[in-house]
Amino acid sequence: MSTPLNHSLLKGFEVLALFRHDRPEITAAALTAEMGMNSATAHRFLTTLEQAGAIVAVRRGAYRLSPRLAELGRLAEDTNPLPRIVGPLIEALAAILGQSVMVCLPGPRGPVAIAVATPPRPFAMGFAVGTTVSLTGSAQGRLWLADMAPSERPRAVTAAGEDPELLAPLAPMLEQIRSEGLAHNRGEAAPEVGAIAAPVHDGRGRLARTLSVFGPLSQFTPVFRDHAAGPLRDLATRIGQRL
Repeated sequence: MSTPLNHSLLKGFEVLALFRHDRPEITAAALTAEMGMNSATAHRFLTTLEQAGAIVAVRRGAYRLSPRLAELGRLAEDTNPLPRIVGPLIEALAAILGQSVMVCLPGPRGPVAIAVATPPRPFAMGFAVGTTVSLTGSAQGRLWLADMAPSERPRAVTAAGEDPELLAPLAPMLEQIRSEGLAHNRGEAAPEVGAIAAPVHDGRGRLARTLSVFGPLSQFTPVFRDHAAGPLRDLATRIGQRL
């Protein structure tokens, strides 16, 4: 029997995930609009996070992340150096393939980017570290779904805020991903964006991270996909050996 989860704590982390580089402040109105909370619940979550030291009030009703979180972030880097280690590896792959490369780990609402590299050219698609990608629409998300038992998938998709009815048409694709060990995205997660993803397994053979190459859909031709598959699998294996 699995251990019951503390859903209030999970919801608190979802609130923290609303902060971004382009939105350093959040308010109760943001929680109401984006998370479906009523005003009283939104205010309670914000004041609780403030009391816990996770956020600080910058003016009436507006909050920013606290310096304490910055300290924890530095501690995470010191004690879990994988993102820093894989940085040069994915930069090299981005240069070889001429497309952007990303590593994700599982989050409460889908895969979360922990490292991103863009190719050395003037224009390339980027992705902000800390961003959550679609569980059903992205290549990385489909790898995680394919690794789950079919009975577990609806709950994961619902937790990600996506429609479980999307799973039925995806079922044949997920079985193919399980057998081939690669997942593809042909514009489903974002228009005109293509991606190929490979699983990263740890020393026990468990799916621990996912690795993808992504860029303009027009450049993800069958020839490119065949060309990218080998280097992508090889790097996924190398990263797995470091876990």
